[in-house]
Order: sequence, then C-alpha cells, then structure tokens
Amino acid sequence: MSSQPAYAPYSPDPSAVPAGLQAASPVRERRTLNMPALFSLITGVLLISPVAIVLGHIGIAQVKRRRQSGMILAVVGLVLGYLGLIATIGALVALVMFVNSGPTPQTTF
Repeated sequence: MSSQPAYAPYSPDPSAVPAGLQAASPVRERRTLNMPALFSLITGVLLISPVAIVLGHIGIAQVKRRRQSGMILAVVGLVLGYLGLIATIGALVALVMFVNSGPTPQTTF
C-alpha cells in the first residue's frame, strides 16, 4: 500500500477541500473618499452654488482618474449647485420684475 493519502491536502480543487475550510473571498481594496466630491455635496446643501458646481466637476474628474469613491456625492452636489443657481437667477429676475412693476411717478415738465 502507498504512503500517500487518497487525496492531496493542499489540492487547488475546491471540491477536495472540506466545506468549513474553504478560503474566503478575496479582500477588496478599500477605496478612499474623494474630498472635493464630499465638499461639493456640503456646499450644495448650504446653497453655495458656484462652489458646489466647481467642486462637483473637480470631484467627478478625480473620482474617474484616481478610482476613488464619491461619484454619487459629486453628482448630488452638482445637481444641488445647479438647482441653487437656477433658483437664485429666478429670484433675481422676480425681484427685478417686482421692483419695476410698481407705479411710476408722474413727470411734469
């Protein structure tokens, strides 16, 4: 009789390894959070629209290039920034229209 076991204990075949001793799934590398994306979201919530828009675009570019996390934060910051910008422009137009719609004084020469 041979001195080798019926199966190889370090076999790469997963069916040869008992169920409790199977290797865990490979560990995913932790991705860092992109700071301009985070600050874009914060400034968008605080209605500082121009800053949110600029940081959102910077954040999206960096997330793509550096493979970082935070794409959703940058996009939400951009959306809030553009919505805030549109609201600000709308409010200014309404203010100008309100001021100019008042009664005009009679001018006599």
